[in-house]
Amino acid sequence: MLPHMSVQIRDFRSDDTAAVNRIALAAWAEYRPAFSDWARSTVRLARAAHFAKEAELLVAEDNELVVGFVSYVAPGRDREDIFEPSWALMRLLSVDPVARGRGIGRALSEASIERARRDGASVMALHATPVMSVALGMYLRMGFMHTREIPERNGLPYAVYTLRLGS
Repeated sequence: MLPHMSVQIRDFRSDDTAAVNRIALAAWAEYRPAFSDWARSTVRLARAAHFAKEAELLVAEDNELVVGFVSYVAPGRDREDIFEPSWALMRLLSVDPVARGRGIGRALSEASIERARRDGASVMALHATPVMSVALGMYLRMGFMHTREIPERNGLPYAVYTLRLGS
């Protein structure tokens, strides 16, 4: 577990399922007015813990309360074809709105980058839209670079961002 303030980053456990699903819905609710197909998005968000079957789900815990999570996808694992097979990925980074502004998103991102290095990835990738201004700003400050535009999602422009990982 990695300490970050009073927050610990650890692997997902099945008893985290309800908290992860609740946080996904709460964290992404601010995008409801911008997403063209919010109803379809909420179905996916309400099952966010399902990502634990396909990837490594990392959770941020503060005083035994789950306050955020991210899905880490190792190189070579199944992914959309917008991402190279050799890249590590971060997906669905979500922080409970009541816990924002404390560096939890960055701590989850850094933990994902550590996993990518552990797995020998030379690139960490994610996709984002400018509507996600706070998250996108954090990624850019962390050194992620705009790599390429991808087709719109939910009626919004999206792009792939990558971070080169030193060996």
